Amino acid sequence: MSRLRDLREKIHQPYYDTLVRGIGISSVSNLFQLFGNANVGDRSLTNLDQAGMFSSDATYVLKAVRCILDFQSLSDDAFNGDPFGGTDFEGTAGSTTAQAEDLYALCAYGATFTLKVGTKQMLTAPLWYAPAGGGPAGFTTESARSVITNGISTHQSILKLGKDIPVAARQNFSIAIEWFPFAREGNGQGNAPAFTAAAYGADLDPLQYLNQFDGRKLVQMMVDGLITRDVQ
Repeated sequence: MSRLRDLREKIHQPYYDTLVRGIGISSVSNLFQLFGNANVGDRSLTNLDQAGMFSSDATYVLKAVRCILDFQSLSDDAFNGDPFGGTDFEGTAGSTTAQAEDLYALCAYGATFTLKVGTKQMLTAPLWYAPAGGGPAGFTTESARSVITNGISTHQSILKLGKDIPVAARQNFSIAIEWFPFAREGNGQGNAPAFTAAAYGADLDPLQYLNQFDGRKLVQMMVDGLITRDVQ
């Protein structure tokens, strides 16, 4: 498509990339770098058209960062194949709703993200620091269900940057997610009754819990701002 010479347009457009989206045991690695080339071309995982940069001569003003977390056990799958003739997820699933709920805090407090533009680190913070600012929210009386989001589900409750971050044309940017185990304090002694007290056998590793969870799971990062591009 031809471009109109010397004409540019500015629109509001968020861009997302995905650490994990699916069901079953996963193999997410530590320090995975988002907005690289791993997911380009798959719209379910990213809406970025080029690895690590915006298309053509587009520039971007980054105004906010968001982290989307979603976990749901399939051990009480209401659809459960019939009457739709689908797969019986419930018969295969092992992870519980309680484990799904625990994952929200394990991810929010057990990992950090680092935003890089070019070669510069622009922002490092825990995942909880970047609430999603959207998604289903409310209450349910179903004991096997939960309605949880990363932060309050409103656009007012997002990480608005104290200062806009400009991304020049053809400049690389990325977000890396780093996981940190909750280490055993002292000798790792538990608080069970004295006659059965024993030390914990390992540190608590949030990434391992995320990978071993076999229900629905989604961890996504999103940059939000204004893109200036050629008019076509």
